[in-house]
Amino acid sequence: MSSIHPSRLQNIPQKKKKKLKPPKPQPASTSLTRAQLRKKIRDLTRLLSTPSTTSSSSSSTKGKLPATARIDTERALAAYKLELSSQQQSSKVTALQKRYHKVRFFERRKASRLLSRLHKQKLALSTSPSATTSKPGKEDGGDATEKELDDKIHQAEIDLNYIMHYPPLEKYISLYKPGTDKSTNEKRENIRKDIEQRMRGGTLERGDRLMEVNAAEGFGTSSSSSKKKRRQDEEEQEEEDEGSDGGFFE
Repeated sequence: MSSIHPSRLQNIPQKKKKKLKPPKPQPASTSLTRAQLRKKIRDLTRLLSTPSTTSSSSSSTKGKLPATARIDTERALAAYKLELSSQQQSSKVTALQKRYHKVRFFERRKASRLLSRLHKQKLALSTSPSATTSKPGKEDGGDATEKELDDKIHQAEIDLNYIMHYPPLEKYISLYKPGTDKSTNEKRENIRKDIEQRMRGGTLERGDRLMEVNAAEGFGTSSSSSKKKRRQDEEEQEEEDEGSDGGFFE
């Protein structure tokens, strides 16, 4: 039983009833599928088409979206659109990777072998110019000076980075397949120039570091391992020379 006298009840201010607010839009979630995201975007776009209302408005507010709720809805809509765009890009990247995986694999293996061969030739030229090893073809660097080999190595590094870091949202243009289309050839050269610029800027690997990264992913051999193998071969050759009898027999 209330302790307040009934005559005083009317003087007590009544508690204001809380107005029911529209549910606050949830931020975009990576767990939503593209179909779910599209539905969210349609629903929020439809909701935003409703006129907003302010506290000073004297007209009927029935069916109108409060200004504060509109701001939250616009933010949620932008987040859903961004998430949908991200998923679409990711799907396109995956599709292009699957489509060109085989050709990029074989081209990377070819570029890796060429780069390893050029490094071996440079090492042989700098350590033993008169080595009695079989000379490679001139197109691979045979009978070339050290400067010419450096230029060939630089171009081979550009080719390898081209394959490894090709723009993920672009259809792959083969390095070694001859093409007659002028625009395709120009696009290939523009991408190679961009790759070269990024190498000079230090955002892409080059030199020994490039070979190490490439070898770690299962292609070619690193520069350090090539040098180590050459030292082992030289040591084995020295041991054989010391243990031989000079070719004289009794």
